[in-house]
Amino acid sequence: MLEDVFIEQQMKLHPGHRKQEIENSIRKAVQYSEDIQMPDGSWYGNWGICFTYATWFALRGLAAAGKTYHNCLGVCKAADFLLKLQLDDGGWGESYLSCLAKVERDPTPLHRAAKLLINSEKEDGDFPQQEIAGASLRTCMIHYPT
Repeated sequence: MLEDVFIEQQMKLHPGHRKQEIENSIRKAVQYSEDIQMPDGSWYGNWGICFTYATWFALRGLAAAGKTYHNCLGVCKAADFLLKLQLDDGGWGESYLSCLAKVERDPTPLHRAAKLLINSEKEDGDFPQQEIAGASLRTCMIHYPT
């Protein structure tokens, strides 16, 4: 969301700066958002409580790109999705179980991960020290202790 505001401000302050590149990036982002939209109008979220949360973020991005209910089929489909989900009390709610209900997954990777965790656990319940897990901004190494 802050990125939307930043880009809008920069485009107003410097209207000609890399205009074609920015417009191409926005066009590609809109196309990608539309390409990954689910047939029911939602987007699948890999964070938060799945579909409602992801749809909110997708709609924010499309709105920042100038897309509205009147000029974008994806926004229309998302609005229909959200209206169908609305609760009797007027609000929206979603259970974490919806993340599992809409996406069929092969359980094999989960079983492999569980087997690794079970077999790695030490007698005291801890896990052995692993190598550095990542880097942040190319200046800081990250370790996720157990």
